[in-house]
Amino acid sequence: MHTRLTATVLTILLGVAASAGADTISYYVGLDGRSTPFTAPAGLGGGDYPDQPNDGRLTLLFYHGDHFHALGTYAYSGPSASPVLADTNANNRTPEAGTLLPPVQLQKGSGAFAGTWRSGLPSALPQNLEYGNYELRNLHSLAGVDDVTYHSSAGRWDDPFNGAQVQLELVSATFGLNIAFGNAPATDLTAGNRWTLGQGDALFSATPTFWVAPGAPGGTYTAEFRLVDGTGRFRDSGRFFVDVAKVPEPATAGLVLLGLMAVAVGRRLTARA
Repeated sequence: MHTRLTATVLTILLGVAASAGADTISYYVGLDGRSTPFTAPAGLGGGDYPDQPNDGRLTLLFYHGDHFHALGTYAYSGPSASPVLADTNANNRTPEAGTLLPPVQLQKGSGAFAGTWRSGLPSALPQNLEYGNYELRNLHSLAGVDDVTYHSSAGRWDDPFNGAQVQLELVSATFGLNIAFGNAPATDLTAGNRWTLGQGDALFSATPTFWVAPGAPGGTYTAEFRLVDGTGRFRDSGRFFVDVAKVPEPATAGLVLLGLMAVAVGRRLTARA
């Protein structure tokens, strides 16, 4: 029974993974080009907010096949006449809250990461397949590869940000969580740390690795970031959060099934939205 269930799970997951396409990933850096303000809820009197606070801001985008979800954008709330501006929004986490998926599960490392629990390794868990590849690419790498998504939302995300020095800035992190770029674990993790991803006019690609030490307690670890332009030419993104977890090995098989159930429920909720 266990073997048949595992085979069924893997078949479903491989089908989902294959549909994403070999030339696309999950996370892209773009520039918000929408200038039209959003409107306040009708229950609060409606009317346009003062401006579109994300216009000209670097933005983390999650790839959804034919469109993007922006993660952690600035957002107004309250009446349009007296709005409150926040530097993040409800959809500011990965995995996205609407999917009901648990955090990406860290795996046992090897080589330079031997003894650690780390991200970026193969896994059959749905949350790892969909959200666990943390490679960050310049959105413009999609030009000529997936033009439908590249120009989606009426071209909102496809403005150039040439001359930018795109950096990932750490705002906060759970004690014990570490982040590395490259093939060696790093331990210097201080709020305000910045990692340069690349130049805005280059088709950059950079992949952070999230890891914890062998003796780290089980549970969820969270890192909070924003995207910044080191030159100051383009505005910073809002804040977004990356959730990962160290889970005892016997719990992994159950999480595969739980994750599949969450995917199914999350997609039904999305279809109804």
